[in-house]
Amino acid sequence: MNTRIVYAVGIGIIIIGIVFYFLFNSGFIAQNPNSNDPTTPFLNTSQGNSTGSNQNQSEFEASGQLLSQQPNYQNLSLSINSVKVLPVNDELRMEVAFNAYNPNKGTAILETITYNVFLDNLRLSSGDVGSRTEGFVDSLESVYTIIGNQTIVLRDKEPLTEEALALFDSQGKLIQASSNSSDSGTTSTPGEFDVNGTYFYTLNRGSDAQVGEHSFSFQYPSTP
Repeated sequence: MNTRIVYAVGIGIIIIGIVFYFLFNSGFIAQNPNSNDPTTPFLNTSQGNSTGSNQNQSEFEASGQLLSQQPNYQNLSLSINSVKVLPVNDELRMEVAFNAYNPNKGTAILETITYNVFLDNLRLSSGDVGSRTEGFVDSLESVYTIIGNQTIVLRDKEPLTEEALALFDSQGKLIQASSNSSDSGTTSTPGEFDVNGTYFYTLNRGSDAQVGEHSFSFQYPSTP
């Protein structure tokens, strides 16, 4: 009788051992042979934090690259290229050339340049380049599209005033100084053209647009 009980208990222990063996091998019960080793969870935690840190760094770099690709929308830059008096069809004309530079990555639209040219405080000529679009582009023929980081040269020829005609010969060379030179109060040197006016532009911002208006004053040739 006692022998049977001992055999039964032994068989039960073996069966229980076999069940636990299969449960461990199947992964149903998580194994952690180093659970008593304090360094194991520390290493696992570090790996998890490292992965999260790398992911956050990647997201930060991606957002930085996205921001760097955004246009800066700086003001359109205008400068003087040249000022000349030229004979055109037996008539003297004032030719003024401007440099228009778009420092942005996005497209800019130069609408118009309104200018006056003076010599020793005497107005020689006036003109307009382009036309205002009144908030939207009616026709691309009347405005100037400038892509990012590009400079274009705009030239305009206008007739001289009656007073200015007396200052130049038939080839457009200056033959005498203006009578206003002595009391003009201008800071320009004799024979130096003063060009001033206003220019209007629009910066393309996708669904939005930034309209700019700036005045300018140039001397040509510029004083060193």
